[in-house]
Amino acid sequence: MTEHPLQVQGPSVLFRYLWGGQLISNLGTQTSLYGIGLWLFSQSGDLLDFGLVAVVVQLARLLALPLLIQYLVNWPPGRLMLVCHTSGALCTALLALLLLGRSAVTLPPLAWILAVQGVAAVGEGILVVRLSSLIPLLIAEEERLQRANGLFATVDGLVITVAPFLGSWLVAVWGLAGVLALDGITFVLALLAVVIAPWQRQIQHLQQAVVSERTPWAPRSTIRRGMQLWQRSWSARSALLLTGIAAFVYAGLEVLFPAWVSLAYPPERMGAVLLVGACGYLMGFAAWRWRLGRCWRSALLVALLIQALILMGSGLQAFADRDRVWMGAVLVFSCGLPVVMAALHQAWVELAPREALPRYFALRYGCEWSTRLVAFLAVPLLIDRLLRPAMSWSIWPFWLMDALGKGPGREMAIAMGGLGWLIVIAIWIRSYLLRDRLRSTLAMRS
Repeated sequence: MTEHPLQVQGPSVLFRYLWGGQLISNLGTQTSLYGIGLWLFSQSGDLLDFGLVAVVVQLARLLALPLLIQYLVNWPPGRLMLVCHTSGALCTALLALLLLGRSAVTLPPLAWILAVQGVAAVGEGILVVRLSSLIPLLIAEEERLQRANGLFATVDGLVITVAPFLGSWLVAVWGLAGVLALDGITFVLALLAVVIAPWQRQIQHLQQAVVSERTPWAPRSTIRRGMQLWQRSWSARSALLLTGIAAFVYAGLEVLFPAWVSLAYPPERMGAVLLVGACGYLMGFAAWRWRLGRCWRSALLVALLIQALILMGSGLQAFADRDRVWMGAVLVFSCGLPVVMAALHQAWVELAPREALPRYFALRYGCEWSTRLVAFLAVPLLIDRLLRPAMSWSIWPFWLMDALGKGPGREMAIAMGGLGWLIVIAIWIRSYLLRDRLRSTLAMRS
């Protein structure tokens, strides 16, 4: 049996170039997002101001889905990525001009900053969906595909682990100019990675042939497709449920955890968290690369359960002042991030037909980014409008308040504990759906 030309070393090397560019670009974009958001939070003290920046970026990413599916799906991948990276670099340059010439604009500077960040986020969203739909076409061998999915998912895992603290550190040391400088450098490096990548003409031709179908895309049809996919199979329901829950929890943590650390601990804790989290992330990726990728279904559930237990413990005062336990929890939680993200990506790769990869991954990221948008709105409102006032009520028993504590940022820690319970509830719902599936299968056989 002859080997298909797209399954040789060339496509694998091409994937590494594209993945490296996407990793660099996404890290710079998200670091800029958190840097500006944390700067706003430090100015006002309202967590909602932090969430506002993230909300604008998520809305822009959702706008990227219909743009890609209706108009850009048949573009050669190389040309599309060049346009997206170039637009991101130009947006960063425009942000720098706006920050230097604030007095020259008529609208509030924040409105301009959010608008430019939104344009950059549209390009970033197109890049994510396009690259995710290219991976199964570039790499066909199952074991190599699992490794590639792990690499691709590490983009999100690394960003969740590093970007919030890197952004806050840059703002503290260099100000917003330092954040924008990093963002601009990463866009240039990502653009260079696409330019020097070993593109092959037959890969572009294959991709154009596979995705030649163009289908209209609208919010109503997106919801309808999501409902149809939910009804299709237990695997689809499980993928949608766990994708949504993981996106909501991780988005909530991206707001809660940096805010909690900045309020409750000295500034050097940020650097320690960044170092420990990066080590945990590398350990998790190595575990996926060498062992867990072969049993990704069970690894996904185990990692989620461990993360849920860690989050539940974060809401208790007993663990807040124990540095070794605290840092150990950060290490283990970070270790689970690339495992969860890679396993979820693998689930969608197996679920999506090869002839409809862009549409399925647009649906996947539509679900994920919509859920993140809800989290960025709901979590700050929960803290500012509910938990903070509730902590001052006198109706709570003393033993409960002793367990939860009253120090700075405890509202954020308690909300993180609630996110842990949300993961447990989602896994219970998944097991309930599995029981229904088994009952239906046994009934059909009998």
